[in-house]
Amino acid sequence: MISVVMPTLNAEDHLARTLSALVPGVVEGMIKEVVIVDGGSDDATLEIADSTGCQIVKTDAERGLQLWQGCRATRGDWILIMHSNSLLGDGWMDQVQAHIKNYPLQAAYFHLRFDDPSIMVGLWAEVLALRARWLAMPSGDHGLLLSRALYDTVGGYKDQAAFEDVALSMALGRARLRPIGASLTTSAERFHARGWMLRLIGKSFSFLAYLLGIPPKPPVKKPS
Repeated sequence: MISVVMPTLNAEDHLARTLSALVPGVVEGMIKEVVIVDGGSDDATLEIADSTGCQIVKTDAERGLQLWQGCRATRGDWILIMHSNSLLGDGWMDQVQAHIKNYPLQAAYFHLRFDDPSIMVGLWAEVLALRARWLAMPSGDHGLLLSRALYDTVGGYKDQAAFEDVALSMALGRARLRPIGASLTTSAERFHARGWMLRLIGKSFSFLAYLLGIPPKPPVKKPS
């Protein structure tokens, strides 16, 4: 059975819709539990998670730490990691079952889409798709499905400031990563924020620096 791990931070606008797409998997007995790893939400995120029967783990709002804590709390034989603003597409259950049956020694990532038809957002989706295909480094937006045994074998997520998804992909290696046909549609809300293009460029340079061995800087914490 599958444990779903989902990091959250003020996710009330999309969490309920994301969880609703998982309901068929729960009904069919595929999904054992949904672990919400919350980084300190001050909206209705925790109320939504609690009302839908999710397991809640509270931690700091650092993605690497959230994913490490969430995966450590799972009890299923398989782990599905996805963002709280992502929606599994039609046919995902068949694709996931086929992967579990036929490729138990490999991890799988989904076909990424954004809920915005604009050219620039589509271009960024293609960039991430090429990164996944040619560098074998799917982003966190792609989601990730892997067995607990494989997760433990490669050492799991690292408690690091950024690029925890890249670190895990590098540990898995090309031979243990494969795409599956089911889509995962992610919110393009961040593209509507002011200065998003500059942030993407900055993140791209940080990604290259990380590949060259320069560790990511921890985020600056705001005074409480």
